[in-house]
Amino acid sequence: YDWDVVNEAVADEGQANTGGLRNTVFLERLGPGYIAEAFRLARKAAPDARLYYNEYAIEGATAKFERMFALIKGLVDDGVPIDGIGIQSH
Repeated sequence: YDWDVVNEAVADEGQANTGGLRNTVFLERLGPGYIAEAFRLARKAAPDARLYYNEYAIEGATAKFERMFALIKGLVDDGVPIDGIGIQSH
């Protein structure tokens, strides 16, 4: 089975943000490390699940895509268990 672990964490263009992340209650209360922690906790809770980061408005070579790619690459390089990226589009 699959889990969407973190959803829509990357800031949109022109949105007030911290380090490219959306200003959410998770970021405000837990800091930017919440994303890595969420994936690690999800892996611990469901070792056999595929874990996904989910985002919208990342079709094409946009600044938001680049921020999302850098975020995910950095997390994966640090050993965070991310199995895939979900892309929302309508």
